[in-house]
Amino acid sequence: MSPDKSFPAPAKAALSTSHLQNILKNYDLEGVAAYQQQYLDSNEPDFSGYMDALIRQKGLKRKDIFQRADLPQKYGYSLLKEDSHTSERDNLIRIFLAMNLSLEQVQRALRLYKMPILYPRFTRDAVLIIAFNKGIYFVDQVNEALQQAKQPPLKRCEDK
Repeated sequence: MSPDKSFPAPAKAALSTSHLQNILKNYDLEGVAAYQQQYLDSNEPDFSGYMDALIRQKGLKRKDIFQRADLPQKYGYSLLKEDSHTSERDNLIRIFLAMNLSLEQVQRALRLYKMPILYPRFTRDAVLIIAFNKGIYFVDQVNEALQQAKQPPLKRCEDK
């Protein structure tokens, strides 16, 4: 099935996931290209580009980010440039805390990195969500909150 004209195409970024789910009910597999063109943003950056844009926008220096995140600079650079891929979400969370990112920015960065987003049904993730929502950006303070909730603290790079 091709696009249904009963669903006007508002700005791509303004569409909610549930709205897109409803639109997809009217498509079949042959309509994917049309759906993609009409409803998806083809200019979404990759993780590296997104992080570079945030660093520029916030006027941050990478060496300061890695110092605040307590990550070796070389490793931090390779993560941000995607020269090295980590399966440890905590290393990314440390960087996001050091960059003072909003929860929305964190979730987008995790998605772009192909990493699970923070999920409010998991206690540990709930603590992290609260920290980002409340602007608590110090790793030690977040670790203390995690420990109070009987959750493991953010892993250190050498804890791998």
